[in-house]
Amino acid sequence: MQTDKLVTENRETKDSKIFKRGDEILNRIFPKREIKKTLLITPPDASKELFRMETARRLRYTNYPPYGLAVLATQLEKVGVTVEILNLNHTVIKAATETNDPEKFDFDAVWKEALVKKLKEFNPDMVGITCMFTMTHTSLKRVCELISTHKVPIGIGGVHVSNDVERVLKDISSADIAFLKEGDNSLKNFIQVVNKKSPVNILGQTILREGDEYVRFLNDLRPNSEDLNVLPSHDLITDLSNYSNHGTVGAFYWLRPKGTKFATALSNRGCRARCTFCSVRNFNGTGVRLRSARVVVDELEHLRDVHGITHVMWLDDDLLNDKESAMELFNEMVRRKLNMTWDATNGLIAFSCTEEMISAAEASGCVAVNIGMESGNAKILHEVRKPGKVETFLKAAEVLRRHPKIYASVLLMVGFPGETLNMVFDTIKVAKEMDLDWYRISPLQPLPNTPIYDSMVAQGLLQDMDTAKTVFQGGAYGRQIAIEAGISLSTPNFEEAFKEIKPDQIPNSEQITDIWFYMNYHLNFHRLFHEDRPIKIKQQMANLQNLTDVIAPENGFALYFLAVLQQRTQGFIEAGLEERLQRRLNTSDYWRDRLNAFGLSTNDFNSPTFGRASNPVSGL
Repeated sequence: MQTDKLVTENRETKDSKIFKRGDEILNRIFPKREIKKTLLITPPDASKELFRMETARRLRYTNYPPYGLAVLATQLEKVGVTVEILNLNHTVIKAATETNDPEKFDFDAVWKEALVKKLKEFNPDMVGITCMFTMTHTSLKRVCELISTHKVPIGIGGVHVSNDVERVLKDISSADIAFLKEGDNSLKNFIQVVNKKSPVNILGQTILREGDEYVRFLNDLRPNSEDLNVLPSHDLITDLSNYSNHGTVGAFYWLRPKGTKFATALSNRGCRARCTFCSVRNFNGTGVRLRSARVVVDELEHLRDVHGITHVMWLDDDLLNDKESAMELFNEMVRRKLNMTWDATNGLIAFSCTEEMISAAEASGCVAVNIGMESGNAKILHEVRKPGKVETFLKAAEVLRRHPKIYASVLLMVGFPGETLNMVFDTIKVAKEMDLDWYRISPLQPLPNTPIYDSMVAQGLLQDMDTAKTVFQGGAYGRQIAIEAGISLSTPNFEEAFKEIKPDQIPNSEQITDIWFYMNYHLNFHRLFHEDRPIKIKQQMANLQNLTDVIAPENGFALYFLAVLQQRTQGFIEAGLEERLQRRLNTSDYWRDRLNAFGLSTNDFNSPTFGRASNPVSGL
């Protein structure tokens, strides 16, 4: 999009010509100037090219209920609009997991058939499509293109659209309107303007397309706490109670019994932090807005009583932001005897993990949390504006270790701009001292329109991404990273393992991959040799079972250490696991060499000494 073609209207502008132009564009998009029915859509998370049937059949793909669309539906119903929700991601995943003939599964045919059927049956006056992830861009574009053939006005929104709206609109010519940031008020106002119940000047956070030009209305319509105190229209989400039967919801689904029904919930919006790699503030703005604890628990009761949900993943980016509100929420959950469990996949800010808070969280059903540390180096923490120092993370870890029923995971990143080998080593040392249950390590992948992304582009460290061609490192749709051989990763001494890199040297991308592999083994797997707490062994066995069955069935470390824990707890290794591990070693030079390099003997699988005396590496 060319800047000179973007006409902007904001709070200060009084130019009636802008309002008149906006009204003329609406006359073109909506000749009848009437919206009675709106269809809200979630596109498939990724395109046909990225979709893998074997991954879907393992129930590996995420299958989140469209919570945001359910909230928007409630807001639109307030102004008399009939709403239906179509989750094409669930449509595709469910079809893939239920088909009797996987080889004939046609990804595009499935979602296209469902979309066309819904358009014909519901006959909406407008379609709104949300898009959260950059990887979903191609899918979003294809959905828009199909809808456009039915001559229905199209509005797009969500995190991805808000973060990169100029390039998104340029690439998706079939989109008529873009709704930026949160749409609770802007979409509702838009409907009122189209229906001529309100003047054009109340539009905000909205872009209207006119050929190659655009009119943007920037009135700040961010919802306040009162606006957020609504109950999402969960009943419009078809098949909600079965989402977790076809995919995953959150990072800790494996901790709950099979058949558990999962959903998501939100108690506040926004985040107090200003992390430079995060886009939350771009979308939600500064500060945190709270929902009423009573309303939130009403929502949880509805999910439980109507849809049979017994576990929720909090969508909050800063769940514990307000101590009083968080305590009120947890205590109300206990008071009403919800008997639901929950996890904080999106992460908790370590500063708020006090003994009082974590005790209340556990009492209300908390079974797992992520702690966003990212780095253990003080300089990196300062540069990326993490809300905490090394001491903050160590103190939070001390609290969490006193609550072994809660599975505590730490989010780490490597590859920050200017991060030297010694700085990475600081992260490893702090992680080791924290001594929590798992470390989710990933290479830095800057998101568009974040401070760190803009800074890296300006420094020439990163080329400005083409939205449609972005490659992803992690997740179920991520690129499989090829680990380069050639260094002595087996040594527990970090400096020895990477002696060819100078301490003050910044590792290149290939070296970052090796560092990731080293950290993953020594921080996550090797420590299991020394785990002797029954509750933790049970949790880690569930984690490894999930790794070997769902996440990475061919991962030699996961197979090996599951065998170690089975031998320790049962006195034998299950035949199926032993067979899988042996087959992996017989067919993969890569994993056979890796296990040998790390001193992981596979002789005498069912010997009482298996996984103990045969291992010479002492760990970090």
